[in-house]
Amino acid sequence: MKLNREEKEIVRRKFCTYCIKILQGEALNYLDELKQKRKREVNFSELLLKDKEDLYHYDHYDLAENFAVMGRQVPVYDEWISEALKKLPAKKREIILMLYFLDMTEQEIADCMKLVQSTVHYHKDDSLRRLKKMME
Repeated sequence: MKLNREEKEIVRRKFCTYCIKILQGEALNYLDELKQKRKREVNFSELLLKDKEDLYHYDHYDLAENFAVMGRQVPVYDEWISEALKKLPAKKREIILMLYFLDMTEQEIADCMKLVQSTVHYHKDDSLRRLKKMME
């Protein structure tokens, strides 16, 4: 069947109208799904602190080894790591504990211990090398 130019234009317009209706329907379905999802789900950022604490449980064992750093007790629960830390010299152990357990930067540690930052960096690298060797 051959169509003339006017008939082709009519078919094209009907097809465009059909496509627009389908896309509008899909968009409405998607928006409805999002609305339903928002009713069922809650973002973590919207949870209160007490609600977040109900989502997990952390077992505290008496097996933790406590290390004193800057007047604070730092618990280390992994026996393997605590044994390796005990074998380090006191200064190197303090630097590792401050870096990885108290989340301090090298510069903050240097300021606390009255050292140069490069010295703290050297002690950190040397300590990590020793720990790696002990734990292999």
